[in-house]
Formats: sequence, structure tokens, C-alpha cells
Amino acid sequence: MAQAIRGVSNNTKKISLSNYSLTTQIIIINILTALLGCIFLLLINYLLISNNNNLDKQINNIASDLNRITIFLSNNAIKRVPQFNVENCDINSSNAETECGEKFFSDPQLDPTLTQKYLLENYLYGIHKVKIYDDSWIRYADTEDIFISEDVVEIDNKQTLSNLDIFLSRKGSDEDKITENKDSLFNKYKENYLDLFNNLQKYFNNKFLSKIGVGKYKSEILLVQETIKKIANVSYLYKDENQDTILVSSAPIIKSGNTYGVAIVSGILKSENNESGLISFNLINLFIIIIFIMFFLSLLFSQSIVSPIKILSKILRSERDKSNKKNNKLTYPERNDEIGILSDDIHSMSEDLKNRISEIEGFAADVSHELKNPLASLKSSNELLVENKISNEKKYLLLRNMQKDIDRMNVLITDISRYTLTQVEIDEELFYNFDVVEFLNDFLEPYFTNTKNIKINFEFEKKISMINANKDKLAQVLSNLIDNSLSYSPQNSEILIEQKTTDKDVIISFFDQGSGINASLKNKIFERFYTDREVNQDKHSGLGLSIAKKIIESFSGSLKLNNVKSEKYFGACFSIILPLID
Repeated sequence: MAQAIRGVSNNTKKISLSNYSLTTQIIIINILTALLGCIFLLLINYLLISNNNNLDKQINNIASDLNRITIFLSNNAIKRVPQFNVENCDINSSNAETECGEKFFSDPQLDPTLTQKYLLENYLYGIHKVKIYDDSWIRYADTEDIFISEDVVEIDNKQTLSNLDIFLSRKGSDEDKITENKDSLFNKYKENYLDLFNNLQKYFNNKFLSKIGVGKYKSEILLVQETIKKIANVSYLYKDENQDTILVSSAPIIKSGNTYGVAIVSGILKSENNESGLISFNLINLFIIIIFIMFFLSLLFSQSIVSPIKILSKILRSERDKSNKKNNKLTYPERNDEIGILSDDIHSMSEDLKNRISEIEGFAADVSHELKNPLASLKSSNELLVENKISNEKKYLLLRNMQKDIDRMNVLITDISRYTLTQVEIDEELFYNFDVVEFLNDFLEPYFTNTKNIKINFEFEKKISMINANKDKLAQVLSNLIDNSLSYSPQNSEILIEQKTTDKDVIISFFDQGSGINASLKNKIFERFYTDREVNQDKHSGLGLSIAKKIIESFSGSLKLNNVKSEKYFGACFSIILPLID
């Protein structure tokens, strides 16, 4: 089971985008986005085609025309026609009524004249074919067989040939423009797309019509007979010789419960759906434009990301390559986005690493220098003792000096170890939020009693002053500063520890009544291995203040020697400045 899970995990890693370059990743994402867009576009086209009600509209239009025709003819075209006894008529007589006898009216029947006139005025140029039969199956009217007079246009035969030529040339030019426009690439593309869309629409329409049922249409007479027999509307769907679907519908013309004829309306159920086709055409063109713009912008965007990353990678390789380090002038990308932040962080990390290397080199040199002095003294004393050419009194003095050098080296080694350990701890220490006043109250309590009977005064503001630091390291700094003040202060003197706050910082100052420190040494006293002690110099390595300064700087603060002196506290004044937090 575990092997199967690991196998799946390995396969997943193989197809992960992280295996490719950033540019390739963006291209792959764009391709996937385009595929999703295509699926969405196909779904929209499917909805446009499947929800098309064009067929319903055409069927309803045929039914509506049929209904209007039967209503009109039922109400207006069924009349009694005047008739005469033609057997007694003298066709040469001027008085037909006298010679032929009395005029009489026939039974109600469908008036052919009114029927033809109505079709001529309303349905002659319609998209549907209309035919009217009477109850004897005689065709009264047919929109395909109604002839009307053609319009006559009178032309002046005196028109000059030149004007005719101008007219024909203009007409030919317009026709050329129309032909050119029709033959343009875009129009061909549009025409082909609409043909494809309409073919798909036709496929869906045929599936819909097959559910209704497409049969064979026999003849109009049979349709008229069936309509009169059923006294109801009859409809048929069939395919003509062009494989077009024809809908033919008939309805009886009824008045007062009697059937006087049949109206037949037929039409081609066209599959063209140009309205939805244009919507689809515009959507796909918009989609193509968006995809093109997206790919173009993505490539530009990928370059804006990949290029600075490549520069950073090149910089890091140059930093690591010592042979080219001095010859390359490194320029970090300057941006305001996350890559700019990364560039600044890498730059800062590089500078910190260089400073740390430089510091280690300097520290190693300082350690070597500090250790050479007692070692040289020990070597000289040892040589004198080995030669045994000095008196016993001088031997005793040499042995005392050797003991001091050994103690000095022991102190140096201990403080060097502590300095190195502190450097590591500074990088790994955890910071906490705490109130510095409460911390100082707890920290100073053991120092109020000391062997030199020095009074420690603590003055502070009675408000919460929150800082973010490591308590152990801050205690180490405070211990160093208080120990220095105690060691330099005379017996029965006073030390003042003062806490104040500004808008952004908290300031902790240490005042004593000792000999003080020359202002010219305010920077030098923080250097490694420097000490200005005249007494017990061999017991101090000069690393204490240097360590304290680095610890405070790791808290984003500062440690400095002030020149501020008062009449009461005339000794040294050290100040710790730490940033407040909200």
C-alpha cells in the first residue's frame, strides 16, 4: 500500500508544473485556460442550437396564417350567388330578366372571386404557399397560379447613349464593389462559419422532427378529403426532392356547422438560424481575440518575471564564483513587487554574509593578536628559565608573570568562546513581547544589595512600555553594564538607572559616580578586546561591551555612551535605546 502511494506521489511529481521553466508553465496554464474556454464556448453554442425556437416559430406562423385565412373566409367569403334559368334565356335579348324569367339565389357557397382577391392582397408574396378548395374538391385559389399585370416602365428613347453608358458603368462599378466585398476573406470566413452553424442546427432540427414524425405526402385532394371528413385541422411533415422538410397544414372553412371548403398552407421549415449563428460567430471571434491578447500579455508578463529571476540567479552564481567576483559589477533588480522584495532580501542577505565573513576575519585577526602577547611573554619567560642564568628572586618574578599570562589567556579563551556562542545565539534566539519596566523591576532586585554598599536608584515611568526582545540576552547586557558601573564606582556611592519613553522608543540609561570615560573613546570602547582598565586588566578581555552592543543591535536597538552628566552622577552614562511596539 505504501509503495503504491509512493508510486502515485512520484508520478504526480513527474507531471508537476515545477518540472518546467516559468515561461513553459505560463504557456501550459494559458493552453489549459484556452481549452476550458473552448469547452465553455461549445456549451454556449450547444445551448444556442438546442434551445432554438426557430422551428416552433415557423410552425406557429403556418398555423397562424391558416387560422386567419379560415376565419376571414368563413366570415366574409360564404355567400348566396344570383342565378337565372339559362334554358329560357335569349342571349340576344337586352332584357335578360324578362326573357330568362325570375332571378334566384343559390345555396350558400364559397365565393371564388373574393377568395382570390383576399389571397392576392395578403399572401401573394408571402413565404408560405396558400391554396383554397371548395367542398367539391375544386381549387378556387392558389398563390402560385395567380397572375397579375406586370409594372410597365416608360423609357425615353431619346436618352443619349453617353448617359446610358455612364449609368451602366456606375452600375457595373457598384456590382464590382459588392462582389469584391462578398469575396473578401472575412466575409468568406463568416459565411463558412454560418454554414457550419446552420448545418449543426439542421442536424438538431432533424432529430427534433424525427421525434414528431416525417412521413410521405400523397396528394392535396386526399388531404382535402381527409380534412372534410374529419372536420378538423390536418398536418403532414414530408421531405421534398431537395430533402427540405415541408410542413403542410389544412383546415376546414366552416360556417353555421357546414363545411364550405378547405384552406391549405404549406411552407419549408428552414434550418437556418442566422440570428443565433451571428451570436456564436461574435462570441468565437471575441474568444479568439481574448486568447491572443492573453497569450501575448502572458509572454510579456513571464519575461518580466523570468528576466529578474535569471539576473538574481546569475548574481548568486557570481557571488559564489570567486574567480569572477572582483571583475563583476552586480546590479540587483529594482522593483516594487514581490520580486523586488526578494531582490532586496537577497541583497541584504548577501551584505550580511559579507559582513559576517569580514567580521570573522577581523575577529580571527584580533584573537590571534591578543593571544600572541601572553604567548610571547610565556615563551620568553620559559627560555630564561630553561637557560637557568637568573637568580631565584627573578625566577619567582618570572613565575608570577607566567601565572598572570596564563590567567590572561584563560580569560581570553573563555570570553572568546562566550563571544562566539553569543553570535550563534543571536541568530537563533526567540523574541517575545514584554513590559520592560516590569522586567527591570524583577532584574534589579538582586543588585540592590552588593559588597561595595552602592545604592542603586531606579526611576521609571508608571506606564506599560512593551518591547520585542529576548529576555535572557537583554539580561546579559544589563548585567554587563551594571557590573561595569559597580566596578568603576567608589565605595558607598550611587548608581541611577533611568527609564524613559519617546513616541517610538524606550530609553534605559545607566549613570554612576565613577571616574567616567573620555568622550573621545565613545566608539573605541565598543571595539573587541579594548579596555581602559588600569586595575585587574588581566581579568577582563574587552569583549563585554562589544557583545552587549551586538545583542542590542539584534533587537533593532542601539547602545551608546552619552556625554550627559549631572552634578550628582558625574561618571559614565550608557544608554540602551529599544523600539516600542503597539
